[in-house]
Amino acid sequence: MRAADGTSPGGGEGTSTEVPEIVKAAQDAWTKVEDKYAVTGIAVAALVALWTAVGAIKAIDKLPILPGVLELVGIGYTGWFTYRNLIFQPDREAFVSKIKSTYNEITGSST
Repeated sequence: MRAADGTSPGGGEGTSTEVPEIVKAAQDAWTKVEDKYAVTGIAVAALVALWTAVGAIKAIDKLPILPGVLELVGIGYTGWFTYRNLIFQPDREAFVSKIKSTYNEITGSST
C-alpha cells in the first residue's frame, strides 16, 4: 500500500529522517569537548540550581505580602535603571560601551 505521494507509509525507501540543524550543531560541539564529565557536572548543577530557585520562588510567592513588595521593588529598579541608563543619549552610549567592554573582557577579543 502506498501513500498519496507515492512513498510507502512504513518508512521504506521513500522516507528520509533528517536531523535538525541544532541537533547536528550540538553533536559537533559535544565531540569537541575535552572534559565531558565536567560539562555534564556543570549541566546537572545548573539544573539543580534552577529547580531550587523555582522552589524558592514558589515558597516566597505563597507568603501574603512579600510578592507585592518584591513586585514594587522590581518596578522601582526597572524605573531607576531606565532613567539611569536608557533615557538620555550620553548615558545610553556609556551603557552600550560598558556592555561592549565587558563582552570583550569575557570573550578575550580586542575589537
